[in-house]
Amino acid sequence: MTSFAGRLLLLASWLSLAAAGGAVVELTDENFDKETATGVWMIKVYAPWCSHCRQLEPLWQVLAEEAAADGVKVGKIDGTKERAMMARLRINAFPSIFLLREGRTYMYEGARNVASFRAFATSSYQAAKPLPFHRAPNSIVGRAMGRLHSLPKLGMRLYRRLRDQHNISDTAIVLGFLAVPVLVGGVLICCLDALYVRRARDEFGPEHDHQE
Repeated sequence: MTSFAGRLLLLASWLSLAAAGGAVVELTDENFDKETATGVWMIKVYAPWCSHCRQLEPLWQVLAEEAAADGVKVGKIDGTKERAMMARLRINAFPSIFLLREGRTYMYEGARNVASFRAFATSSYQAAKPLPFHRAPNSIVGRAMGRLHSLPKLGMRLYRRLRDQHNISDTAIVLGFLAVPVLVGGVLICCLDALYVRRARDEFGPEHDHQE
Protein backbone atom coordinates (compact mmCIF):
# COMPACT_ATOMS: atom_id res chain seq x y z
CA MET A 1 0.00 0.00 0.00
CA THR A 2 2.82 2.34 0.95
CA SER A 3 4.62 1.53 -2.29
CA PHE A 4 1.47 2.24 -4.31
CA ALA A 5 0.96 5.58 -2.53
CA GLY A 6 4.58 6.47 -3.19
CA ARG A 7 4.15 5.77 -6.89
CA LEU A 8 1.05 7.94 -7.00
CA LEU A 9 2.93 10.76 -5.28
CA LEU A 10 5.81 10.41 -7.74
CA LEU A 11 3.40 10.46 -10.68
CA ALA A 12 1.65 13.56 -9.31
CA SER A 13 4.99 15.31 -8.88
CA TRP A 14 6.03 14.46 -12.43
CA LEU A 15 2.73 15.74 -13.82
CA SER A 16 3.02 18.99 -11.89
CA LEU A 17 6.53 19.54 -13.22
CA ALA A 18 5.38 18.83 -16.76
CA ALA A 19 2.48 21.25 -16.35
CA ALA A 20 4.83 23.92 -15.05
CA GLY A 21 6.86 23.68 -18.22
CA GLY A 22 5.80 24.75 -21.68
CA ALA A 23 4.23 22.76 -24.46
CA VAL A 24 5.26 22.57 -28.09
CA VAL A 25 3.02 24.89 -30.12
CA GLU A 26 1.87 23.66 -33.52
CA LEU A 27 2.41 26.61 -35.86
CA THR A 28 0.51 26.92 -39.14
CA ASP A 29 0.13 29.30 -42.05
CA GLU A 30 -2.84 30.84 -40.24
CA ASN A 31 -1.52 31.31 -36.70
CA PHE A 32 2.21 31.90 -37.23
CA ASP A 33 2.14 35.71 -37.24
CA LYS A 34 -0.19 35.94 -34.25
CA GLU A 35 1.66 33.37 -32.14
CA THR A 36 5.17 34.66 -32.84
CA ALA A 37 4.31 38.37 -32.58
CA THR A 38 5.82 38.45 -29.08
CA GLY A 39 8.43 36.49 -27.19
CA VAL A 40 11.44 34.38 -28.12
CA TRP A 41 10.79 31.28 -30.22
CA MET A 42 12.73 28.16 -31.11
CA ILE A 43 11.01 26.60 -34.11
CA LYS A 44 11.64 23.40 -36.00
CA VAL A 45 10.27 22.58 -39.43
CA TYR A 46 9.78 18.86 -39.87
CA ALA A 47 8.25 16.19 -42.07
CA PRO A 48 6.45 13.16 -40.59
CA TRP A 49 8.36 10.77 -42.87
CA CYS A 50 11.80 12.19 -41.91
CA SER A 51 13.74 9.81 -39.62
CA HIS A 52 15.93 12.62 -38.24
CA CYS A 53 12.77 14.58 -37.40
CA ARG A 54 11.36 11.61 -35.49
CA GLN A 55 14.60 11.32 -33.51
CA LEU A 56 14.41 15.02 -32.67
CA GLU A 57 10.79 14.91 -31.46
CA PRO A 58 11.39 13.71 -27.84
CA LEU A 59 14.21 16.25 -27.43
CA TRP A 60 11.89 18.97 -28.67
CA GLN A 61 9.31 18.02 -26.05
CA VAL A 62 11.92 18.21 -23.29
CA LEU A 63 13.14 21.55 -24.67
CA ALA A 64 9.62 22.96 -24.46
CA GLU A 65 9.39 21.98 -20.79
CA GLU A 66 12.84 23.28 -19.80
CA ALA A 67 13.04 26.38 -22.01
CA ALA A 68 9.94 27.84 -20.37
CA ALA A 69 12.20 28.76 -17.44
CA ASP A 70 14.29 30.85 -19.88
CA GLY A 71 11.24 32.63 -21.28
CA VAL A 72 11.61 30.78 -24.58
CA LYS A 73 8.63 29.33 -26.42
CA VAL A 74 9.00 26.23 -28.57
CA GLY A 75 7.08 25.57 -31.77
CA LYS A 76 7.02 23.21 -34.72
CA ILE A 77 5.79 23.42 -38.30
CA ASP A 78 4.74 20.48 -40.44
CA GLY A 79 6.47 21.30 -43.71
CA THR A 80 4.33 18.83 -45.65
CA LYS A 81 1.16 20.78 -44.81
CA GLU A 82 2.14 24.42 -44.30
CA ARG A 83 3.34 25.34 -47.78
CA ALA A 84 3.25 29.09 -47.18
CA MET A 85 5.57 28.72 -44.19
CA MET A 86 7.92 26.59 -46.26
CA ALA A 87 8.17 29.46 -48.73
CA ARG A 88 8.59 32.12 -46.04
CA LEU A 89 11.36 30.20 -44.29
CA ARG A 90 13.01 29.04 -47.56
CA ILE A 91 13.19 25.45 -46.30
CA ASN A 92 15.20 22.98 -48.38
CA ALA A 93 15.96 20.28 -45.77
CA PHE A 94 14.31 18.56 -42.81
CA PRO A 95 14.56 19.18 -39.97
CA SER A 96 15.38 22.90 -40.04
CA ILE A 97 15.62 24.86 -36.80
CA PHE A 98 15.22 28.61 -36.36
CA LEU A 99 15.35 31.12 -33.54
CA LEU A 100 13.09 34.17 -33.63
CA ARG A 101 14.36 36.81 -31.25
CA GLU A 102 13.94 40.60 -31.10
CA GLY A 103 12.63 40.80 -34.65
CA ARG A 104 15.52 38.80 -36.10
CA THR A 105 15.74 35.26 -37.40
CA TYR A 106 18.72 32.99 -36.74
CA MET A 107 19.26 29.58 -38.29
CA TYR A 108 20.46 26.93 -35.84
CA GLU A 109 23.22 24.66 -37.11
CA GLY A 110 24.68 23.32 -33.86
CA ALA A 111 24.49 20.05 -31.95
CA ARG A 112 21.06 18.52 -31.53
CA ASN A 113 20.68 18.29 -27.78
CA VAL A 114 18.58 20.21 -25.29
CA ALA A 115 21.51 22.00 -23.62
CA SER A 116 22.75 23.36 -26.95
CA PHE A 117 19.25 24.44 -27.98
CA ARG A 118 18.78 26.36 -24.73
CA ALA A 119 22.21 27.95 -24.93
CA PHE A 120 21.55 29.14 -28.48
CA ALA A 121 18.15 30.59 -27.60
CA THR A 122 19.49 32.55 -24.62
CA SER A 123 23.08 33.56 -25.38
CA SER A 124 25.11 31.83 -28.10
CA TYR A 125 22.85 33.19 -30.85
CA GLN A 126 24.85 36.41 -30.51
CA ALA A 127 27.76 34.74 -32.28
CA ALA A 128 25.53 33.81 -35.23
CA LYS A 129 24.62 36.06 -38.12
CA PRO A 130 20.89 36.73 -38.50
CA LEU A 131 19.22 35.96 -41.79
CA PRO A 132 19.11 38.90 -44.22
CA PHE A 133 15.97 41.00 -44.26
CA HIS A 134 14.55 39.48 -47.44
CA ARG A 135 14.83 35.93 -46.01
CA ALA A 136 13.36 36.62 -42.57
CA PRO A 137 9.83 35.18 -42.24
CA ASN A 138 8.64 38.12 -40.13
CA SER A 139 9.86 40.78 -42.59
CA ILE A 140 7.65 42.52 -45.14
CA VAL A 141 9.08 40.29 -47.88
CA GLY A 142 8.49 37.15 -45.82
CA ARG A 143 4.91 38.10 -45.04
CA ALA A 144 4.26 38.91 -48.70
CA MET A 145 5.64 35.50 -49.73
CA GLY A 146 3.36 33.84 -47.20
CA ARG A 147 0.30 35.70 -48.47
CA LEU A 148 1.16 34.83 -52.06
CA HIS A 149 1.47 31.11 -51.33
CA SER A 150 -1.71 31.20 -49.24
CA LEU A 151 -3.86 32.39 -52.15
CA PRO A 152 -4.75 28.87 -53.43
CA LYS A 153 -5.79 27.78 -49.93
CA LEU A 154 -7.83 30.96 -49.41
CA GLY A 155 -9.46 30.52 -52.81
CA MET A 156 -10.45 26.93 -52.01
CA ARG A 157 -11.84 28.01 -48.64
CA LEU A 158 -13.92 30.74 -50.29
CA TYR A 159 -15.13 28.30 -52.94
CA ARG A 160 -16.33 25.80 -50.33
CA ARG A 161 -18.10 28.51 -48.35
CA LEU A 162 -19.91 29.83 -51.42
CA ARG A 163 -20.87 26.32 -52.51
CA ASP A 164 -21.82 24.77 -49.16
CA GLN A 165 -23.20 27.70 -47.17
CA HIS A 166 -24.71 29.84 -49.93
CA ASN A 167 -25.63 27.07 -52.42
CA ILE A 168 -23.98 28.84 -55.35
CA SER A 169 -23.32 26.64 -58.37
CA ASP A 170 -19.80 25.79 -59.51
CA THR A 171 -20.38 27.60 -62.81
CA ALA A 172 -21.37 30.83 -61.07
CA ILE A 173 -18.38 30.62 -58.73
CA VAL A 174 -15.94 30.08 -61.61
CA LEU A 175 -17.45 32.97 -63.57
CA GLY A 176 -17.20 35.15 -60.48
CA PHE A 177 -13.54 34.29 -60.00
CA LEU A 178 -12.85 35.08 -63.66
CA ALA A 179 -14.70 38.39 -63.40
CA VAL A 180 -12.55 39.67 -60.54
CA PRO A 181 -9.30 40.17 -62.53
CA VAL A 182 -11.31 41.67 -65.41
CA LEU A 183 -12.90 44.23 -63.07
CA VAL A 184 -9.58 45.00 -61.40
CA GLY A 185 -7.93 45.43 -64.79
CA GLY A 186 -10.72 47.74 -65.92
CA VAL A 187 -10.34 49.92 -62.82
CA LEU A 188 -6.58 50.15 -63.35
CA ILE A 189 -7.05 51.12 -67.00
CA CYS A 190 -9.53 53.84 -66.02
CA CYS A 191 -7.13 55.19 -63.40
CA LEU A 192 -4.21 55.24 -65.84
CA ASP A 193 -6.37 56.88 -68.48
CA ALA A 194 -7.48 59.57 -66.03
CA LEU A 195 -3.88 60.24 -65.03
CA TYR A 196 -2.81 60.47 -68.68
CA VAL A 197 -5.60 62.91 -69.54
CA ARG A 198 -4.75 65.09 -66.54
CA ARG A 199 -1.07 65.10 -67.50
CA ALA A 200 -1.97 65.99 -71.09
CA ARG A 201 -4.09 68.89 -69.90
CA ASP A 202 -1.31 70.16 -67.67
CA GLU A 203 1.19 69.92 -70.52
CA PHE A 204 -0.81 71.22 -73.49
CA GLY A 205 -3.59 73.20 -71.84
CA PRO A 206 -7.38 72.75 -71.83
CA GLU A 207 -7.68 73.61 -75.52
CA HIS A 208 -5.84 70.35 -76.36
CA ASP A 209 -9.03 68.41 -75.54
CA HIS A 210 -10.91 70.12 -78.38
CA GLN A 211 -8.32 69.65 -81.09
CA GLU A 212 -9.25 67.25 -83.87
